[in-house]
Amino acid sequence: MTMMMPRGAAVLFAAALLAASAAAVSGFHLGGDESGLVRGVLAALRERAEAEDAARFAVAHHNKNQGAALEFTRVLKSKRQVVTGTLHDLILEAADAGKKSLYRAKVWVKPWEDFKSVVEFRLIGDSESESESSVASDVSSGQAIAKLSLEADIVQEEARLHTIENDGLSGDFTSSS
Repeated sequence: MTMMMPRGAAVLFAAALLAASAAAVSGFHLGGDESGLVRGVLAALRERAEAEDAARFAVAHHNKNQGAALEFTRVLKSKRQVVTGTLHDLILEAADAGKKSLYRAKVWVKPWEDFKSVVEFRLIGDSESESESSVASDVSSGQAIAKLSLEADIVQEEARLHTIENDGLSGDFTSSS
């Protein structure tokens, strides 16, 4: 079974491997513990792979429960919270019949129990509507505009969620007094 790695992760991994190899072969030191640097890079790659695995699981779970046919595209943003296991809070892109949309997913994982559970999966926006209306004739500037509009959508969604969470907290504190 071949594991596909995102291009950026592959480049980062190759750079870390090259740096570690150079340090080991030539006796070159980066002024600190190179093994710590390599461990850090490898941990970041492992976390990225875990987030992608959780996102793929969330899409498959949604498809199974809703009779949908979403195809996972990529993880746009990932946060981890260590609880009894790991809670992955993801913003991902998935395509339905070629139309890409953004989804928020929360997946709880306890690998020692072979446990995965989708806590939340919901549509948060259309990732192509902004880019289609904003893309200029120059492809590179169109991609930059589309990326900025996508990032703005994500920031707006997070701000909305933060407001909702804070409103819920303030209500809890006022009701207990």
